[in-house]
Amino acid sequence: MKNSYILAVFLLCITQNVLFGQSNAPLLQSIPQESVYVHFNESTLFTGEKLLYKFYGLDNATKKLTAISTVGYVSLVDKNGEAVFSHKLRLDSGSSSGDFFLPVSLSTGPYKLVGYTQWMQNFGQESFFQADVYIINPYQAIPEAYLEKAVDSLQKTPLENENRNSVEQSTDSPFVNVLLDKGAVGKREKVVIAIEGANDSSLEGNFSISVKKKSAVSFGNTLSSVAFLQNLNRNGGKTGMGTTKDLHIPEIRGEVISGTILDKESKVPTENQRIVLSLPGDAFLFKVATSDSEGRFSFILDRKYDNSEAALQLLTGDMDQYEINLDPKLEEYDNLTFPEFVIPQVLENSILQRSVHNQIENAYGEVRSDSVIRAEDTAPFYRNLPIVYDLDAYTRFNTLAETIIEVTDHLSIKTLNDGNRIFEVRPSFGLPNDNLSAAVFVDGLFLKKHEDFMGYSAKKIKSISFSRDDVMIGSQAFQGILHFKTLEGDFHQDFYAPDIKNIELFKPELQKKYFNQEYAEQGGQARTPDFRHQLLWIPNLNLSEGKQELIFYTSDVAGTYELVLEGFTSNGNPVSVKRELVVE
Repeated sequence: MKNSYILAVFLLCITQNVLFGQSNAPLLQSIPQESVYVHFNESTLFTGEKLLYKFYGLDNATKKLTAISTVGYVSLVDKNGEAVFSHKLRLDSGSSSGDFFLPVSLSTGPYKLVGYTQWMQNFGQESFFQADVYIINPYQAIPEAYLEKAVDSLQKTPLENENRNSVEQSTDSPFVNVLLDKGAVGKREKVVIAIEGANDSSLEGNFSISVKKKSAVSFGNTLSSVAFLQNLNRNGGKTGMGTTKDLHIPEIRGEVISGTILDKESKVPTENQRIVLSLPGDAFLFKVATSDSEGRFSFILDRKYDNSEAALQLLTGDMDQYEINLDPKLEEYDNLTFPEFVIPQVLENSILQRSVHNQIENAYGEVRSDSVIRAEDTAPFYRNLPIVYDLDAYTRFNTLAETIIEVTDHLSIKTLNDGNRIFEVRPSFGLPNDNLSAAVFVDGLFLKKHEDFMGYSAKKIKSISFSRDDVMIGSQAFQGILHFKTLEGDFHQDFYAPDIKNIELFKPELQKKYFNQEYAEQGGQARTPDFRHQLLWIPNLNLSEGKQELIFYTSDVAGTYELVLEGFTSNGNPVSVKRELVVE
């Protein structure tokens, strides 16, 4: 079983430059289904607060973090089945994390937090991770439907039925032990968390930890990783593709950007059309794909990128003869059930107090801002060009043609029979191949029609770099690569050509290092208000080095706080630990 699906995954990896049609279904039958678990910081949130989450993708066959998908998706869905937000996540060994600031435009009501991979879409939305999230907007009038009605004094109120504070105060794990250095502490005081494993290997895995105030304004419960895996084990590890009409291949090598090419007049799918995608910028990306018999194409973005503004161009045929449609992201969700949500009148003061704390915290948001983690990525070969001319080191000429002739070697401009001009890169050996042209980029934007750039002022160009070697990018061969870098680096922002279709990509979320408040013994930041309810959030907790200590500081808000550690060991064992801390 295991060897068969590993082989299937391998075959997909080497052939995934073309989107699979239904004829490829047998290859996918041996790949296990996946499941997603999402650890999030709170089931009841106010607008003006952050929903913090950690995404865990699991292989249903092994119950370990998935090695199938490298991309995950998280959405918050309202009662109409529409996504309030949708995040795409690059998975690192099956996991990732993100956050969403709840805007004041959101209405009070119940919502669904949904998590899935593209491969999971083949098995229906009922296979997605689903959790209830309750949002209260204290800055708008709460709809009558969510306000408590008069009840019989002998009946339990919704608060008594739903308040999560009634759950057990402590939960232990046989794999990981969590100790607080004190059970009660004062305001703005240091707290030390000691974490140790039951044995040397039990801390190998992937974990996340949260410390947040337990609020009287609380509905529902978050699902533990232990309870999640128990449900998964009851369903068993399945393989196969499910019954959905459209096939979604697993994003094994990176995120898939897919679509269809149609003849504009007949609306018939067009086969064997070569299409290119370029993502301009300093760290530009370039991909080539070929449409199949159903007119479908796909690009695999296996590297990180900052710019989400991309350009599509057809290498074969003219853009005005064809219609290019990208596959939309999932924005509507079916068959979701939402629980009843009633806010008792007794919570009015608690809601007011919490909303005041949120406003103060947001006013001092810059003091406690998170930082983005910029992960380094290896540059693709087409960005590593060996020959570079920095034009500031040479006499400046007005025209590009003069600059090519007077400054550079091994470059020339050739006039074609139709009068259009192209750039030529002379090969290192032999004569130029008349059937091939150079791959030309300006600030990372690929230009199919070189003539569009010939009139550009050479005085605005910073450097010219190129490679003289023949290259194969995707299914397309080029005679060399030529890159012009402008002084401003923003050529793509103002450039227009009718054969370029500009698109906005659904970009993966950037990873963050979340702020952890510290107080010096001398009383630093004594004048800065501190009304944090979320004292600690570490979504990527590395415990592989053995026993560890984590330090956080309490705020000015007294009450009972809950520490929650969730995750999975490298052997696929779920870990769920809860502790309580009283701030006096």
